[in-house]
Amino acid sequence: MRAGGPIKAEVDRLAQPLIDRGELCGAVVGVVTPEGTQTFGYGRTGRPNDPAPPAGDSIFQVGSVSKLFVASLLSLLVQEGVLSYDETVRRILPPEVEVSEDVGELTLYELVTNTGGLPRQPVKIVQSRYFARYLVTGKNLYAYIDRKYLYEYLRTLRLKPKSERKYAYSNLGAALLADLIEIKTGRPFTELVEEKICRPLKLRDTGYALDSEQRTRLVTGHAGDQPKFMLRNAPIADWDMGEFMRPSGGLYSTAEDLMTFARSNLGLLGSPLDSRLAETHRVQIRTPGEDVALGWIINHFDQDQPPSTPETDASGTHLTYKHGMIAGYTAYIGMDLDRKLAVVVLCNNLNCQDKIGHNLLLRLARANDTSGIASEGSP
Repeated sequence: MRAGGPIKAEVDRLAQPLIDRGELCGAVVGVVTPEGTQTFGYGRTGRPNDPAPPAGDSIFQVGSVSKLFVASLLSLLVQEGVLSYDETVRRILPPEVEVSEDVGELTLYELVTNTGGLPRQPVKIVQSRYFARYLVTGKNLYAYIDRKYLYEYLRTLRLKPKSERKYAYSNLGAALLADLIEIKTGRPFTELVEEKICRPLKLRDTGYALDSEQRTRLVTGHAGDQPKFMLRNAPIADWDMGEFMRPSGGLYSTAEDLMTFARSNLGLLGSPLDSRLAETHRVQIRTPGEDVALGWIINHFDQDQPPSTPETDASGTHLTYKHGMIAGYTAYIGMDLDRKLAVVVLCNNLNCQDKIGHNLLLRLARANDTSGIASEGSP
């Protein structure tokens, strides 16, 4: 980013070429600075007879950004003394639910940090069939997974010895964690997220189901890098993840809501949740490529580390972020906690590589360290 240059010009440089090349049907980019927020829309929503670009209140599915709300809720409940990180699966599940000894010994901490050894999804023939169907049709990969199926799967699942387990991303782990929160509290997970996070922060369009009015603002998802055997920009319907898997990836939200969530995480909102959400930023696991916090991933761009691209030369920059993909949507939320900056990117294509979020956040950090950040229209 040019020092002091308008933010919009930099967002345009990153987003508009992707629209022009057909990599994206549409996107909305939100920027948070200590001075406020801005949103920029590109392309089109994909809704019939709607040539307009997505806006700040356009609704997307956000995939694994959902897991930030699972981790945040767990952290809040631990701070309230309702749960503790060392509670085990076996201790919380009802006695009549049988799981293997390995699974029963897993702690809530291992589930939220992805260090318990659970696979990403069930390793079964049925998953292969659903994946093959997805590659051709874009239909839900996880449509067969319900609570009954998962409990039966966990009944016989054997894990590696604890000494051999490493960080391994698991959709099942997040879903199981949400299920355990429900059982322990005796309340629906979706209700708890609404009460503990969405209502206090006034996230009016963030949740796991849409009413009729919100449906009118849901942008249409499209094929992108995946599914492999669908034409890029072919429409794909949003996924119903089902009762068990919904917390892991089925959240809907808007750029405006996610910017508000980011502002609270940055301590800029003035909400009682600001300091409590900050607990999720603490590094829990260090891996060769990145650090792992509670729900968040942390990338470091240090002054002693040669930049791998022209975009990664902001010395001493640490980006705390989450990336999500589901159906025909891609989501990104990233923060520079030191400089109080955040970027939200919501796209209505499923693309595996983030080409806007990290690059924009790094440019903002570099501009902040030189002549400051200027909003659109600034000299």
